[in-house]
Amino acid sequence: MATANQNPRYEAHENPPLLTTIGYGFQFSLIASAALLVTPVIVARVSGMDESYLIWMVFASLVVVGISTLIQVKRIGPVGSGALLPMYTAAFAIPFCITAVSDGGPGTLMALVVVSAITQLAISKWLFILRKIITPTVGGTVMMILSITLASVVFHLLEETSKAEPIKGPAVALITLVVVAGLTLRGSAILRLWGPVVGIVVGCLASVALGVYDFGLVTRAPWVGLPREIPAFDLNMGIPFWTLLPSFLFLGVIISIQSNGEAIAQQRAAQRENQAVDFRRVQGALAGGGVTNLLAGLFGAVPNSIHPGSSAFAQTTGVASRRVGYVIGVIFIVVAFLPKLSGLLSTIPGAVMTGYLILVSGILLVDGARLIIQTESNRQKIVVAGVCFWLAAAFQFGLFTSPDLGALVNALLKSGITTGGLAAIIMVLYLEFTNPRSRRFESRLHVDSLPDLNEFVAKFADSRGWDDSMKARLSAVAEETLLTLAPLNLDGDEEETDGDRRLIVLASSEGTMADLEFIGSGNESNIEDKVRQLQQHDTVEPTEHDISLLLLRNFASSVRHQQYHDTDIITVRVAPPSAS
Repeated sequence: MATANQNPRYEAHENPPLLTTIGYGFQFSLIASAALLVTPVIVARVSGMDESYLIWMVFASLVVVGISTLIQVKRIGPVGSGALLPMYTAAFAIPFCITAVSDGGPGTLMALVVVSAITQLAISKWLFILRKIITPTVGGTVMMILSITLASVVFHLLEETSKAEPIKGPAVALITLVVVAGLTLRGSAILRLWGPVVGIVVGCLASVALGVYDFGLVTRAPWVGLPREIPAFDLNMGIPFWTLLPSFLFLGVIISIQSNGEAIAQQRAAQRENQAVDFRRVQGALAGGGVTNLLAGLFGAVPNSIHPGSSAFAQTTGVASRRVGYVIGVIFIVVAFLPKLSGLLSTIPGAVMTGYLILVSGILLVDGARLIIQTESNRQKIVVAGVCFWLAAAFQFGLFTSPDLGALVNALLKSGITTGGLAAIIMVLYLEFTNPRSRRFESRLHVDSLPDLNEFVAKFADSRGWDDSMKARLSAVAEETLLTLAPLNLDGDEEETDGDRRLIVLASSEGTMADLEFIGSGNESNIEDKVRQLQQHDTVEPTEHDISLLLLRNFASSVRHQQYHDTDIITVRVAPPSAS
């Protein structure tokens, strides 16, 4: 029997005392701030831009992250999660941003980030449709490939550091890596949260001790003010834009996948009771991320994503209150207008960043592999991930010698995220299309559709060669699910329903298991939660409305209810009676 979690002490809608709220807001801001500016600083430095561009990127990134955090926490209409989900600069976007600025200029990066944002907004809108394409296999594979592209930046930074300071630079990088890895791998939960901050601070202190820390930007910056120069964002729609366009489209997909996972994890960490995931709030988080990157593009900043430590922070501190998110957003905005403080954060030496990013790229690789292994039982899809990972590595590091196919195609083939990501999507779609085809049934959402639904289920069972007992179980599941979606009132008359409500049923199989997917709309309550509650309270006398749920629980191996905006998807898995 499932029990309520002791954490969190404060759920999203609950308000801690004011001083407690401010304290936790400062704590998370400190945890995030040390690595928050790594992405814009590296992009500005490695792409060869001047100091004015670096100052603008730091300012714009802080303002955008602060505003976007407030949007995510507040939830304005369908935009935002309404949860403690602070935003963050996306470190895995570094290679693409550097190439965009180096080859096309700041205006090219601006346009590409806007394209990535539009991709995220489209995914948030049609998440329930794209769930067959944005699968754990594709998401995990792209995350693994991103570790390769990020590693190429790390190698470049390490090479530059070694040239400038043959002994001191690598020593600082090693010190940073040892401290960050040591705290992350063996520290307590609190130390794991503070690991990146402590490692970067220790690395900076080592840089000062070895005389490789440059305080010039800090000493020249005023205490309060705005950037003195705004870079020229000249739009360049030439070859650099078109060659990087697929990469930024994939970047939008991977940010959506990361946001999807973090929003789900935060929902689970922010609730005392075990409840089904509300995918309407997940859609809001994805839409919030899209608006975030639309702002980032308009400001000429780097792409952003949800901070990967959001759920860990809630689990460790027991605080998931939205009020803390407001404090975090305001702190980021205030720091943007304090050039000395932001300058101190942006002068972190490249050697320190190298040590930090080595760990980030390793974690990204492991997280991608774990996502695939934990969520995929299909061996063929796991093989797809492995093949596409090494295919991407081969193209990223130039191990394949391809003929000259023109500047555009040549540039695309040099990108591991483009070649590996496209290969993953194509191979997953191939597996989907070559599987036994699912059968489709559509009707008005009405109990009068039951005879037609039973006939459809019977034909599906016959097509799979299943016996009468399995056929009877599938019919029972279909009937009880339909009665749950279109219930009868206590007088035996059908409850009033909107005549335009439609029901779509998709029937598929995996071995001897059957999956019935009911797609409809208009359900306020979550059937998965109701079934779980009935399992937890078997001794409670069920009401008449609970009868269908009780029968559904007995006949089905699992019931999953995903609620999206204007769409409900109830997936019921049915095992043959002999396997029950």
